Amino acid sequence: MKKIVIMIVILGMALSYSCKKDREVSTNISGQLRTNGTEDPIKMSVELQRPTVILYERTDQVGYTGSGYREFAKTTVDENGRFSFQEDLKNNELYFLGVENLDTTIYWELDHSGWWNMAYNGDMNVIDPGKDNSKILYISAKSWIRPRFNNTNTDVNNQDYFKYIYGLSTIFKIVDPNYNPINGIHFTGTVDTLLGTIHKTWSGQYATGYADGIWQRYHHIEGKLTRNGITRDTNIFYNVPPFDTTIVEIRY
Repeated sequence: MKKIVIMIVILGMALSYSCKKDREVSTNISGQLRTNGTEDPIKMSVELQRPTVILYERTDQVGYTGSGYREFAKTTVDENGRFSFQEDLKNNELYFLGVENLDTTIYWELDHSGWWNMAYNGDMNVIDPGKDNSKILYISAKSWIRPRFNNTNTDVNNQDYFKYIYGLSTIFKIVDPNYNPINGIHFTGTVDTLLGTIHKTWSGQYATGYADGIWQRYHHIEGKLTRNGITRDTNIFYNVPPFDTTIVEIRY
């Protein structure tokens, strides 16, 4: 009788282990950290610990709601910002990558929820179990711009009117002939004007380095352009180089 009980227990344990292993698939993960707005590896100080890439596992799968996740594995990047994992992951569960230990004097560092939001609303850092996953993670550098507004209309009787609405970081604290308290910043006629302000922002055009995906921020100016008596909403996109103060031309 005891032998039968022991055999049943052993069989049950074996079946349980087999079911668990059946849900796990070998998964390769590799990639590189690059500076957003370029294809260059991130900059790293020899005096600081190298950045760490973390593989997170979603822990509240039902309905894909909430924000429960845990660290599943982590690795330190090499001198070129490259990383790799080889892990057994569960099918039909959500895994995503995040980064920490960046040099925050020159890079913006997302917190855990920031990487989670990217995974939940897009797919740029999501890992597919059982597949070879090659991921480029673009890290936004701290950057500064001086905006230059340039009217490209060549009409000699140019009477264009452009009113800036949104798109530059920080509150305006400027003394500029194009600014008044009621209308904000505006430009009339043929202008090529460099504003007197410097605006702190992030590098690149897209915050994540990707033009697709739902979770997306991008550099653009929103305004109203009146040309030939017709007023229309206008979006003007621009790109920001990393690390330094750059004059960025806004052409309309």
